[in-house]
Amino acid sequence: MDQSTATEFFEEKNITLKAKIEALLAPYLKLRPSSQITIPAEFPTGMEMGHQIDANVQPHMMQLQQIQDLKARVVAVQALKKLLEKNFETIVEESVEYKTYYDWANKLELRTNQIKVRPTVHEVYFFKERGTGNAIRNLMKDREKLRKKVQRKPGSNVDSIHFAYPEEFEPKWLNGLGEILGYPDCCVKQYAEDRGKGVNVEERASRQLIEAVKEGGVDTHAYFTGYFFPCSPRCEKALKKGYEWHDAFKTLDERFGELYEQDMYMNAEMVLRQPELIQQYLAQFKPKKTD
Repeated sequence: MDQSTATEFFEEKNITLKAKIEALLAPYLKLRPSSQITIPAEFPTGMEMGHQIDANVQPHMMQLQQIQDLKARVVAVQALKKLLEKNFETIVEESVEYKTYYDWANKLELRTNQIKVRPTVHEVYFFKERGTGNAIRNLMKDREKLRKKVQRKPGSNVDSIHFAYPEEFEPKWLNGLGEILGYPDCCVKQYAEDRGKGVNVEERASRQLIEAVKEGGVDTHAYFTGYFFPCSPRCEKALKKGYEWHDAFKTLDERFGELYEQDMYMNAEMVLRQPELIQQYLAQFKPKKTD
């Protein structure tokens, strides 16, 4: 990347700072096989896009709740899904931010794979090698199979989390995803074991970080990418990756090296706050008290 391109990319306003580093530059520099973002949530104005979609479909949601006839309700649900998808196309996929991400992916010679998770939530993977794209497609097919299996026969012991995200409890699937995203194998193994034992990974990682701070500080290089939970704040493999990434970004452009220092700090802070953030998220689904 020449200096003018680096400056243009650094100053780009339609891509978040985190996405510049972790989602685009990391696979561009071959620091990881692939990266993944969730859209529109990880767009600079993703929250506003979500609110706009909600506002557009709210009247139809209210109408759906009033339908009692089962057949009519099924038809209304399908119509609502199509409406949500149409809003995603017009609000998200026609946005300047969406187009900017794909424009820069092309400039950096990155391949992309966009996966629909829900009508208004998609995942976008960025990668260099064609083989990585094949691995991503196979993983997503396996995820779909796991979800359909649980939906057909959920079983009496399947809670809402197991029902919505059964892949989170499949070690083979988690290992595949961890490899694609460039996570240390020891951290992926610990994550999978914790999920299997019913351990709250987010709380475990937050508690480890708190204890490490009390014991004398933390090297934030262990938190080399977002939404990643190291097996330990002192994991040697995670720290090694953090320093490799840091050196690569500094070599590319000193400004990206400085940006990455901020990014790692924010990643560690997010791990620290995960239990709080999860509670805030779940609170949205609790029924409101009436007087």
